[in-house]
Amino acid sequence: MAESDDDTSDGGRFSYHSEELRGPISSSDEENESVRVIYPQFNAEAQFGEVRLAVEMEFATLAEFKKAVKDYTIHIGRQIKWIKNDKVRARAKCVFEHCKWEILCSRSSITNSFQIKTFENTTHSCPGTFTNSQADRKWVIEKLELRLRQQPSLSHSEAYYLMKEDYNLHLEDSMIYRSLKQAKQNVEGSEIDQYAKLWDYCHELLSQNPGSTVKMSTIPQQEGPPIFHRLYICFDASKRGFKEGCRPIIGLDGCFLKGYFGGQLLTAVGGDANNHIFVIAYAVVDVENKDYLFRDYLF
Repeated sequence: MAESDDDTSDGGRFSYHSEELRGPISSSDEENESVRVIYPQFNAEAQFGEVRLAVEMEFATLAEFKKAVKDYTIHIGRQIKWIKNDKVRARAKCVFEHCKWEILCSRSSITNSFQIKTFENTTHSCPGTFTNSQADRKWVIEKLELRLRQQPSLSHSEAYYLMKEDYNLHLEDSMIYRSLKQAKQNVEGSEIDQYAKLWDYCHELLSQNPGSTVKMSTIPQQEGPPIFHRLYICFDASKRGFKEGCRPIIGLDGCFLKGYFGGQLLTAVGGDANNHIFVIAYAVVDVENKDYLFRDYLF
């Protein structure tokens, strides 16, 4: 079906090619039965840099097609713009008027899927770029999440060079900072949500480790749930292990927590027969002081 008249304005410069491909070529065997042509299928598992596009290729959804085009064009370092983008079709063209690169995908009435109907994959006559509007925040977050699952300690500078070396992109520091923060939250979970599960965590520790000591202190609020204050944990196995196999010396140590809510991690440690550190108990507090709320919980 040809494009409507309103899309052929501007002298037909952005007019569509036919949105219907030729019908599947049928062949006849000895009984003259037609055989359906199998069109190429898009590989949704393709990594960045491995995306391949071709005429007649089928996609499960239009969103999958647009994501593939985004990865493809960012990889080759070219800017595109979406000339048509609705629920049943999407057409992209190079931003430079003299460049003939373009692609069109729409719903196929034959296969009931989305299929590439036009793909002018000629060599780009436009210059490459290291900044691409297609690399929006959502796309950057998605790529950073993949690296964070392999490298949880990914820093801001490492994320910057990751985009520069692996994706050929030069991004603003503010984009890297916000995207990395959101990606870490998506991978590690919201710290607020994790604090809300502490009561369940404490009960699970006691049910799975009989004889252990788990105490949590909260600050009541007139409106809303209580606020976390302190947490003390001493496993029964740690108590017995210290009494039976460690020197009768207890050392105290602590460090600052660098998360969003801060605080300090305090530990009581001993030394085993191999001169290795043996953790007896630990606590998470807001600040190290002389409050002895947990002084009777160690043994």
